[in-house]
Amino acid sequence: MALVLAGTCSAKKVKFDFSVVNVPEEGGVKFERITDDADCVFSDYLVNTRTGVFGKKKAMSVDWWVNPQIGLSPDGQKLGYLNFKNKTSNIMVKSAKSGGVSVQRTFRSNVEDFTWSPDGKTLCFTEVRNGHHGIYLVDAEQGSIVRQISSGTENDFGGTLTNDNNTIFFHRGEGLSSYSIWSYDRKTNLFSNYSRGMTPVLIPGKKNEIYCARFTDKKESEIWRINYETGVEEIILAQPGRSFTTPQLSPDGQWLLVTGTSLAEKEGIMNTDIFVVRTDGTQFTQLTYHPGNDLSAIWAPDGRSIFFLSQRGSAGKVFNVWKMSFDL
Repeated sequence: MALVLAGTCSAKKVKFDFSVVNVPEEGGVKFERITDDADCVFSDYLVNTRTGVFGKKKAMSVDWWVNPQIGLSPDGQKLGYLNFKNKTSNIMVKSAKSGGVSVQRTFRSNVEDFTWSPDGKTLCFTEVRNGHHGIYLVDAEQGSIVRQISSGTENDFGGTLTNDNNTIFFHRGEGLSSYSIWSYDRKTNLFSNYSRGMTPVLIPGKKNEIYCARFTDKKESEIWRINYETGVEEIILAQPGRSFTTPQLSPDGQWLLVTGTSLAEKEGIMNTDIFVVRTDGTQFTQLTYHPGNDLSAIWAPDGRSIFFLSQRGSAGKVFNVWKMSFDL
């Protein structure tokens, strides 16, 4: 499930050395690489940038995989990421500090995304099987027994467990750029449908509210807050000609971390960068400016740092997991 956005780019393209870790606009921010190229972080179709004629204008477009690609254990000690090796993609877990060995936690063929349960005991992941995308569960620590949640005939993504581990929220594909929020009750085995949207984010203490991303009729993505009990829906972040996806709520409940489109004007490169916005829609701030793609950002449990995927620091534009400081 990818997102497409067209945007004009009139700047002359300048060659850039991607081995540079940070650019001047990121002054004062500390960056640390957590994985290395030997970890084979999955990157096959994460981001695709192309140039063409959109409407009557020559423009660049960028599309990206919006589902969660990395995760942290609730205590912040372990990092999970998707590894691609021997033509299979699986979840690997390692220390959240730089270096150290990785342990494989799924033994499947085509894992696409995952999240950690609030109690740290379960990994909820999406896998493609027989042409369909489905939700599955596996123990986060040991064993390889997998429980299938989706029926096998639908296209479900981005599952996330509630605090009591009973309910799984996810989004279901229902056509081109058409997605809706669903849940599955593990006790009753019932599925429920709520509203349009993708990558649902639960709000602690507000069991009837979620944040999510939504497509417009122009195939641009916005960030919304939805109360599915009252039916109240509020737009948090939207800008014409740009898209924002994959919201992540900060531990203090004050910020949303998102991936969005950006333009490195000097280099003439349209790419993805990391942004934050307060949950009331104010103080929208761009955090990364590197011409390489930055995406799939998540919070550390203390809210003072952010983990994300990035091509920075790699002459070959290889994706790795990075950590950056946050002090707004």
